[in-house]
Amino acid sequence: MFNLLGMKPEEIITQAQSAVKALEEKLTCLEDRLAAIQRTLEYEYGRPRRDVAGHDPARLPLISQIDVYGIPTGEVFGYNRSHLDVAGVLGKPATRGHLVNMGYSNVQIWFSYGSSKVGPYILPPSAALEISFLVEKVEFEVDLEGGYSKIQVLFQ
Repeated sequence: MFNLLGMKPEEIITQAQSAVKALEEKLTCLEDRLAAIQRTLEYEYGRPRRDVAGHDPARLPLISQIDVYGIPTGEVFGYNRSHLDVAGVLGKPATRGHLVNMGYSNVQIWFSYGSSKVGPYILPPSAALEISFLVEKVEFEVDLEGGYSKIQVLFQ
């Protein structure tokens, strides 16, 4: 029948395969766009990943004040860091929250989730830092040796 139309079966198969391949590429592109839109909406409403529980309004957020001290010269570096285990206190990683430096010294802040660690973020005195990403652990360190600062924390 195809021979009567002047077409060979091999040409039809080749054209069909190229059409299917083009459709697969378009579908892959659409899937990627939909996944990006879903991630954007999840971050917008405080739920960045499906495997992490979102904020439950019936559960109180983590509210705390942490004193951060700088150790004078001669002490070992790294021992003056204050740690906050957010996942241990909340029972889940935090998905949003804020930190406020209520002291008089700059504070360096590191955020951890799993094996990844980002920072240091420098938080000047009387400044606030809003987060909308996953946090399991936070570390604080004062910039100045012998310095002192107080960090107010709210995580959900």
